Amino acid sequence: MSEVQANMQVWLLQADSGMFAMLEDENGQSYLPVWESQEKSGRAAEADWEGYQPTTMDMKEFNQWLHELDEDGILLGVCPDEHGKVLPFKGEDLRKILNPK
Repeated sequence: MSEVQANMQVWLLQADSGMFAMLEDENGQSYLPVWESQEKSGRAAEADWEGYQPTTMDMKEFNQWLHELDEDGILLGVCPDEHGKVLPFKGEDLRKILNPK
């Protein structure tokens, strides 16, 4: 998270259609995967996400989007590994971590 704070941006994977990559666990919980760098997000653009491209989102836009994700019951999957395991966060909780005020 320190890299996200320092760069003031997160990285996501986006398809040509404009849709963002998503994950779902065995209980049906949806996650929006986010990464701290282009390199790490780019390595994830394979298998189910082949053809997706790393795209950045600045913190101002991301913070606004977190509220909508919370309303939709979508959690953030921070730094997914090659097996799809994530650090799960509610949008509001992640906003407090990234913007402690």
